[in-house]
Amino acid sequence: MKVFINGKEEQIEKEISILELLKRKNIRPEVVVVELNEKIIERKDYEVTIIKEGDLVELVFFMGGGINFYKI
Repeated sequence: MKVFINGKEEQIEKEISILELLKRKNIRPEVVVVELNEKIIERKDYEVTIIKEGDLVELVFFMGGGINFYKI
């Protein structure tokens, strides 16, 4: 079954939940936002939302860091 994850075509053997996809990719659900076919999926729905043939999946990760400003 063909799906697109972050713009890259990937093959998976069958329909799976978002949670299962994250487990297979060793991604912790709390560090990623998942968009399925241009719709953000709530974290509570990862287990019941199924990825199907031709779906577009975007995984957006939280990044730490930034600039520290100091007042002198």
